[in-house]
Amino acid sequence: MHKRFDHSSIEEKWQSNWRESNLYATTENPDKPKAFILDMFPYPSGEGLHVGHPKGYIATDIYSRFKRMTGHEVLHPMGWDAFGLPAENYAIKNKVHPRVAVEGNIANFKKQLEVLGFDYDWGREINTTDPDFYKWTQWIFIQLFKKGLAYESHEPINWCPGCQTGLANEDLEADGTCERCDSVVEKRPMRQWVLNIRAYADRMLEDLDELHWPEHIKEAQRNWIGRSKGAEIDFTLSTDDTVTVFTTRPDTLYGATYLVLAPEHELVLKNRDTITNQTDVEAYIAEALNKKEMDRLDDTKEKTGVKLEGITAINPANGKEIPVYIADYVLASYGTGAIMAVPAHDQRDFEFAQKFDIPITQVVVPCAEDSNNPPQPEFAEVMRDTVIVHLRNKATGKYALLDWHGTLKGIGTAVMGGIEEGQLPEEAALSEIEEETGITNAKIIRKARFITAAKYCASHKQENRCAHSHVFLAEVENLESQNTIDPAEQAIHTLVWETEENVLHHLTPDHQKQVWELLHADVAITGSGYLMNSEEFNGHDSEDAKEKIVEKVGGRMTNTYKIRDWVFSRQRYWGEPIPIIHCNSCGPVPVPEDQLPVTLPEVENYEPAGDGQSPLSTITDWVNTHCPSCGGEGKRETNTMPQWAGSSWYYLRFMDPNNTQALVSKEHERYWAPVDVYVGGDHAVRHLIYARFWHKFLYDIAVVSTKEPFKRLEFLGFILAEDGRKMSKRWGNVINPSDIVKLVGADTMRVYEMFMGPFENTIAWSQDGLAGARRFLERVNGLAEHIVDQEPKETTTVLHKTIKKVSEDIEHFKFNTAVSSMMIFINQAEKGGLTLTTYDAFLRLLAPFAPHLTEELWRDSGNADSIHLAQFPEYAVELAKDETVTIGVQINGKVRGDVTIAPDASQEQALAAVQENPVLKEKVAVDNITKIIYVPGRILNILQT
Repeated sequence: MHKRFDHSSIEEKWQSNWRESNLYATTENPDKPKAFILDMFPYPSGEGLHVGHPKGYIATDIYSRFKRMTGHEVLHPMGWDAFGLPAENYAIKNKVHPRVAVEGNIANFKKQLEVLGFDYDWGREINTTDPDFYKWTQWIFIQLFKKGLAYESHEPINWCPGCQTGLANEDLEADGTCERCDSVVEKRPMRQWVLNIRAYADRMLEDLDELHWPEHIKEAQRNWIGRSKGAEIDFTLSTDDTVTVFTTRPDTLYGATYLVLAPEHELVLKNRDTITNQTDVEAYIAEALNKKEMDRLDDTKEKTGVKLEGITAINPANGKEIPVYIADYVLASYGTGAIMAVPAHDQRDFEFAQKFDIPITQVVVPCAEDSNNPPQPEFAEVMRDTVIVHLRNKATGKYALLDWHGTLKGIGTAVMGGIEEGQLPEEAALSEIEEETGITNAKIIRKARFITAAKYCASHKQENRCAHSHVFLAEVENLESQNTIDPAEQAIHTLVWETEENVLHHLTPDHQKQVWELLHADVAITGSGYLMNSEEFNGHDSEDAKEKIVEKVGGRMTNTYKIRDWVFSRQRYWGEPIPIIHCNSCGPVPVPEDQLPVTLPEVENYEPAGDGQSPLSTITDWVNTHCPSCGGEGKRETNTMPQWAGSSWYYLRFMDPNNTQALVSKEHERYWAPVDVYVGGDHAVRHLIYARFWHKFLYDIAVVSTKEPFKRLEFLGFILAEDGRKMSKRWGNVINPSDIVKLVGADTMRVYEMFMGPFENTIAWSQDGLAGARRFLERVNGLAEHIVDQEPKETTTVLHKTIKKVSEDIEHFKFNTAVSSMMIFINQAEKGGLTLTTYDAFLRLLAPFAPHLTEELWRDSGNADSIHLAQFPEYAVELAKDETVTIGVQINGKVRGDVTIAPDASQEQALAAVQENPVLKEKVAVDNITKIIYVPGRILNILQT
């Protein structure tokens, strides 16, 4: 029978004790290592927490307690991201002032967090809506403004008609709707403040490699920043205007057969009197502007466009006149709003050219090196024009292949051969069919659009060949007209016929596999190769020729980016006022720093006006002021900052929350920076990119000492409801953590959420799993009944293995397996008994997971000080070592069995164990082994022929 315990009284008792003793107050000791552990800044919604929210908070609590017990100074704070649209929308819906709503929401959140026993230092609590905090948010904005990184813009922005405000690109869903209210976002010209985040794009990309972050998060940032290396090239129009295009493929310039402008491009409007089909052009522009950006970029949709009649362009590489089109797949906001179209080597351009009957000129020849018969270093390379012919029997639908009698693995090749001097490729194709198959009545059905090339060794000629291949599909009505082929040909290959679905499988040369796909799929060639139809660059490697071609035409090598500058204005009330005063004489002028913060005025009406103006614009007493520069009349900026402003730097304020002279002192920043472990889910792009941008700027102006804010990031998987859906009032499946704490206790909920599965996985809640966690803690509560004077060796061994496992698992956020190993220890301790010393060590091991119960049992065991200030147990290496391990044995990559060996067994010992296994012995032919991949204690993979 497990010993039950009164979780409510134990948890209330120790939470009160920890508060009164200020147990978790942050201290700084330069002689000790530090650990700054941070949860992603929560937004305190009116709905409160559900059981999925604390998962990350429990993890950081365990980790911070572990670090404190292993001798670290710990900073583990909590605060509130309380400005922005969510809070304001909630306030409007519930007819309550945003400040009042936020205060109530924070009080509820804090209460829900406190019952879980977290070790937060509440003395460092911060709130983005506190003027003492947002004073420094405004200060950072002013520094950005002074450096030219904050500027006004009047370009079209994302306008949400539902939220009645402008949005950044990062606030949109993939389908172009608002992520807050699902409204279809419009493009609307509007004055707004913008931050030049693109100025830091290269640094943000390059420094990702230094971060210990999940690779999928780093890749999401790389894709969002979207750096493309290429060139800007100028095209001259017949109107004498110059159009600059950005291209990542300047090597294909000679193949540019038309130019495309975005429908919104300024030159379309400028030259409206020159364009002779202006009516068609204007109709197309109106249609394009009504499309969502995602729809315009959708490669699966049919390409549309209109030729600008009366205007042409000159290809600067070859001087040829080419047509100019507008097409909606080109955006004014990306690159230069214009592209050079190379249909042979870009799929979108290829489809467009086919539809509008525009010439398609190949300038890059893809070249495959045959892995089955690679060029040999002792032979010289010879260029050769060749044909490759796929011959189909019309009657059977089968294709001819040549089996080269073992000289190639697999079947072999299609019909192939050289083009003799003076011979047309079509003539060579029919000649090779007759020579190699004896068939004389074949007809050419189709020639592949593009030429390809292959490099291989022709050992019978003692030369390496670069075969420049013309590819054909031929057909034969019947096999009645078939001559006997030359005996020399018969000696080296045999004609076989294969069904269409088997051809690719039986083709051996890599080049011929490529050829088969090109012949049957009429698509652009998008890869690299060597150049043709490119004048003096013919035969050059396409990558090597890029800069030389750009230099020839007077272009410029450069980069472009997918990321847009950060739209930093919101036409709403509930946000940080932007500290700018507009003066008719001086323009925008920053508020003097000694006058910060610019606080929000008290208002009765804070609903958005809907006309693009902030509600602040109607408060004349607040808006009207004097210019700090000239003393003349001025008006305050009435747009406010977005929600992401405060969360872009809040982690720094936790280091020094009460500083009135700086956002953080250099002394405190140097001690705590960077954040050692940052935990949260979502925000792979928005918050993390914004925070990295602000941090790098603060580094440049010597406010911080590190280049990156968050050294390590742990991604949080979500907890779903028991029905497998997201917890929502709509579905009626929300579980309140306070209810769970009342039912089974905070420690049970903590242990269960960590035991559910891997931390980064999304997993459904289970009441049965919760009950299992409670039973485990009840067994811990009764563990003292199994204390003996002398424990068996097996208990000692299991303890040290458990200490090693739990220590490593906490460090690597593998909490589920840490809990599992402690459950295994309980089984052994109950069976064999344990000493008081082992009992105390186990309590310290469990303490970060179940802080209340372990504190109670620790004090009952006679300890005067808190278990959370005790040293985390250490293991003896010899005792923690496994005597044997069982590893899977793979043969050619497939698991065929396993062997039990010593953890540090040599490869020879591992193979000997395989030979002693009767099942594996039959499957391993020692003489046929070609390679062995062996990692002691983990992997044995035997490769054999």
